[in-house]
Amino acid sequence: MGEPDFLRHIVSKVLTPVSLDMKRLDEAQKLLAKAESKYGFSSYGGDPEKLADFLLSPDFTNLIFIIGIDLTKKLLNIVYDNYSSQKIKDAVKKILDELEGYNSEETNQLMMYK
Repeated sequence: MGEPDFLRHIVSKVLTPVSLDMKRLDEAQKLLAKAESKYGFSSYGGDPEKLADFLLSPDFTNLIFIIGIDLTKKLLNIVYDNYSSQKIKDAVKKILDELEGYNSEETNQLMMYK
């Protein structure tokens, strides 16, 4: 099949009503739907390699603020394991390295107050 579809094969398994409250889940899903149109990273008629552009964008940073550091790391690790594109792997590694300095519990607490 080639590369998995980011929203349908990866995000849908990580961002669930069990992992995130409904308000933030809805907000994340709306942001991701817009991002798929904007960046064209769908495996169905798009270019999956453009996922790297989304990951390095301010739109993905906004997603991090919505879902928190822990879920972001989980999502990125699954992306890293499931995509063969070096461009995507490099983007994931860059973000994970940047997130490594944050204490996830403290950061998630701060995000809850925003």
